[in-house]
Formats: sequence, C-alpha cells, structure tokens
Amino acid sequence: MTTERRVLVYGANGYTGKIVSESLANRGIPHYFAGRNREKLEAALSIVAERFGSPVDAEIAVASNNPDELRPLFAKVDVVINVAGPFMQMAWPVVETALECGCHYTDTTGEQDWSRAIAEQYGQAFADKGLLLAPATSYMWSAGALAAEIVLENKGVDSLDIIYQIDRGLPSEASTKSFLRMVCNDQLYLDLNEYAAWDWDTLVDVHVPYRGASIRAFPWGGACEPIWYKDDPRVLNCKVLTAMGEHLIDGVKMAIDKFHEEALSLSQEEREAWTNTVGDTMHQGEPPKDNVTAQRSCIIVGGQGQTTTVQYVMNLSAPYTWTGEVSAEAAKQLLAGKLLKPGFQSVATAFNHRELLQTFHELGFTSAPPAPGTL
Repeated sequence: MTTERRVLVYGANGYTGKIVSESLANRGIPHYFAGRNREKLEAALSIVAERFGSPVDAEIAVASNNPDELRPLFAKVDVVINVAGPFMQMAWPVVETALECGCHYTDTTGEQDWSRAIAEQYGQAFADKGLLLAPATSYMWSAGALAAEIVLENKGVDSLDIIYQIDRGLPSEASTKSFLRMVCNDQLYLDLNEYAAWDWDTLVDVHVPYRGASIRAFPWGGACEPIWYKDDPRVLNCKVLTAMGEHLIDGVKMAIDKFHEEALSLSQEEREAWTNTVGDTMHQGEPPKDNVTAQRSCIIVGGQGQTTTVQYVMNLSAPYTWTGEVSAEAAKQLLAGKLLKPGFQSVATAFNHRELLQTFHELGFTSAPPAPGTL
C-alpha cells in the first residue's frame, strides 16, 4: 500500500471517527485525522493506536467546517470520509469543498433528508467529475442496500421490503441527535416510484426469521434505500423499518410524541434546536466500542414482483465497527480505481456488491453471500 496520504477522515475524534480510522489502519491506508480541536484529536488518536496495537499512520489536521480551512487539506487527498453530524446541520461546507477540490465524498449519515438534499443538489456535479457522492456509507443505510442488491438479482423483483433488526444498540452522541432530527421530520418510502410519507407515529410489530416473538419497529427516519432506488428502473416500491432494540424503542416513541406536542409548529431552525436539546438529555456519554458477540443484527429483505417473491436474510455483527469497515473498504476501492458508477450512489451500486459482501464475510462481520440463483 502506498505511503501517500490520500484519505481524510473529518470529525475523526468522535466515536465513529475513531472506528473508521482503525479500519483504515487495518488496511494499511495512511490518512489525515481531522477535526476542529487538536487536543481532542490527539486524545482520540491515542485510543485508536491502543486498539490497533501500534502507532497508526495518521496525521492530525485541524480545521473547522469552513471552506477556507478545509480547502488546503482537501486539495491534498482523493477521498473525504465525513463523520461529523448531524449532517444537515454541519456537513454542507464539507461536501461542497470536496466537490470543489475533486474529492470523492462518503459519510456515515443516517439522515434521509440530508441524503436526498445532496443527491438533488450535487449528484450530477459529482458524476460529471467522475467522483463518488455516497452518504450513508455506514450500517444505516448501506447494509440494506447491499442485501437488496442480492434480492434484485432475481428476475422480476420490483418491490423491496427491508427490516433492520439490531440487538443491544449503542447510539453515540452524534447518532442520538441525528436520529431525533430524522424521526421528528418527514420519513419517506417509495410507492410506485413516488415519495410517500409514513404516519409520524408508526410503530409496528415485525417478525424476524429465527426469533419466536415479534418485535417492534419504526420507520426510523425513512432510511436511505428509498433515496438510493428512486428512479432506478428496477425498483417501484421500497419500504424500510428498523427494530433498534426493545431497550430503546419506548424512549424513542416518547421523544417523538413530545416533539409533536411541543415542537410541531416551530420553524425548522427551532425544530433542529429542539431535537439537539432533547438529544443532549438522552445521551449517556460515549458508549464502548461494539463487538460481534453482543451487538448482532439481521437485515431482512423481501422482494416481490408480479410473478415472484423472494427473501434474503443477511447476518451482520457489530454495526458501528462495520460502519468503519465499509467506510474504509470504500476508500480502498476508490484508491484502487474500482468505482463502477460515479455520482450519487450507495456503495452497493458504486462497487461490486458481491465482492464487498465476500470481503465482509471473510472479516467475520456478515454471512456469506448466497450463490447466484439460489434464493
């Protein structure tokens, strides 16, 4: 692997940033470890080195999310991995500067409205430059897209019904604030290739293979799969539900109800402030790094067409750690020139989805992809 530093992680001192940096180190990818506060970056990088077991080939870079400060850094690299959220509130200068400087852009958002907004505003501009624009290069919502691509290999499937099931979820501070602003805004699905909104108080029982009892699930911000597959000629309908864990779901429901009681009539700026404040009250400090024993997940994708139905269940362990893995693997593929489609894409269509799944299986995170034609 080259020693040239061509990847930058922005917001690297946060929970997810440290995991992304470790995953890059595992691949031997030198990178910039960037953010707004040197002291916090230094402390975070020492944690990464401790987890990795030796010094990490990462150079600290300090910059606020201001184009004038970002531009000199982005001019040095080919890939920007943005992990500083909530993204709709903080990430506009980052994606705009990445485009200006000719960088591929990925981030770890779970925010559906952010993904839709940058797709509409910058998707074509990134494509024209041969650059990837891939928000949600993360467990939410790349895992479902990868599993969906397996289902879409089956001729005649045109509708996707996706469930994320997570055991013992551990939301970070940024995730807490992001999910609150997600679930307190419109949550969309695809209905005959048109966006439709879930009812704000949707909470349903879902049945997950290999579990005896039903569990409760939310639209959880709508997900990004409906955004990925909007105007994809293969897909007419796409819905996503998330069962994030019974230990969290009642608190989330209470937060949504409270939003509709207190903040529904507020301006968007006031709503954002409200969700940030509630997020601060819900956050319990940075959680420990997740692990494959405790934090396990299944992605269940049902596919339907006029004359066919099919289901694929994909195991996935340690969703946050896997977020680091998929972010780092996307960077590795970009550096190797393996981008299949530029512009606004999920990693599942930007790269070979089977190659990605096989890599993650060999690393111990996911089940093996089924042989073609065996579902």
